[in-house]
Amino acid sequence: MFESASILCVGNELTEGTTLDRHGRYLSRTLGELGIPVRKIALIPDERDLFLSEVKALMQQSGLVIVTGGLGPTSDDLTRDVVAAALGAELEYREELWQELQVRFGGRQIAEANRRQAFIPAGSVVLKNIVGTAPGFMTDWGGGCVVALPGPPRELSAMVDQSLLPLLRQRLGIRVEAVTRATAFLIPESELEEALAAAAFDQAVWGTRVEEYRIAFALRGGTEQDRLGMLARVVQFFDGFRIRSGEVDPVALVSDRLRDLGRVLVTAESCTGGLVAKLITDLPRSSEVLWGGVVSYCDTAKSGILRVSPATLGEHGAVSRQTVEAMARGALAISDGQASVAVAVSGIAGPGGGTVEKPVGTVWIAVCGDTRAALTRAMHFYGSREQVRRRSAVAALLLIEDYLT
Repeated sequence: MFESASILCVGNELTEGTTLDRHGRYLSRTLGELGIPVRKIALIPDERDLFLSEVKALMQQSGLVIVTGGLGPTSDDLTRDVVAAALGAELEYREELWQELQVRFGGRQIAEANRRQAFIPAGSVVLKNIVGTAPGFMTDWGGGCVVALPGPPRELSAMVDQSLLPLLRQRLGIRVEAVTRATAFLIPESELEEALAAAAFDQAVWGTRVEEYRIAFALRGGTEQDRLGMLARVVQFFDGFRIRSGEVDPVALVSDRLRDLGRVLVTAESCTGGLVAKLITDLPRSSEVLWGGVVSYCDTAKSGILRVSPATLGEHGAVSRQTVEAMARGALAISDGQASVAVAVSGIAGPGGGTVEKPVGTVWIAVCGDTRAALTRAMHFYGSREQVRRRSAVAALLLIEDYLT
């Protein structure tokens, strides 16, 4: 049905260089797996006339046009209006979208501006947003269809996986193919590619999709036993901690596991500055699985709030097994029985502060519960301060999942 596709990424932050575009690469690989080649990838600012002319031009060039971004509630979120204008359609109010949005806000006051997110071009199919608030949509026109996806990467990838791909497979008549999917965390793309090549069997085919917190990869060819054997060899290159079967998001993985087990988490963070708690609260219904958290950056905060012994800090230092285990136990105590699992993170994010014994990038993580001994792990990360912090938060989520498993 679609001989080719075009991708239009919208946002001043993209054309001004403040945000790196990851959508073009991700969508190109995803569409390529369906046999739809991408003809063009374009970045444009939030300018209505340029936006409209570009959409119309792409509709003449490709049967499938995917627009990313511009689905929020503000005046510069133009995608709904522009796509409707390009299609010659009216915007249609969907009451069910407004109701779903109110549920997302959990009874809190919603600004009237948010009602804009309940309008989509008439006749469109809604693409549900399971991570954020802005729904996407797919609208047919004479020569193909236009798809609108949200800008935030986690929202976009979740919408593609859960809503868009099933629709495209159905339209293309593609049956579920023989494929084994997995996810890599905390592994550079080049190292994963080398491991896949070394582990491959004859006629194996694989593809990778790099996202903010993970690399999703798919193995094709051979029998299921061949593919599972290849995956097992990849795991041996790294370990089961950094490789997970299936396409999984670390935040959703932990949140779902906590919810399924009826457990509630409390966090105690130093170098990550609250990032673990922030990632969990990015998802809706996070109050069901997160009690709260403490950012105990200085030693006096660790001892004064989390009751870490000054002797422990003096003998072993803030970045140590003993300290993170004490931080986790202290966080559990603070929750006064309302949390049953605690995670603690303490490390040296850099660029300064490292020593020969504990260089920059050294991070200790501990997870403990109300009935079991702590699960503790030392990690060594490379990169900028922000990269170390981000990787530490992902590692903490993975260790929580391991503990719960």
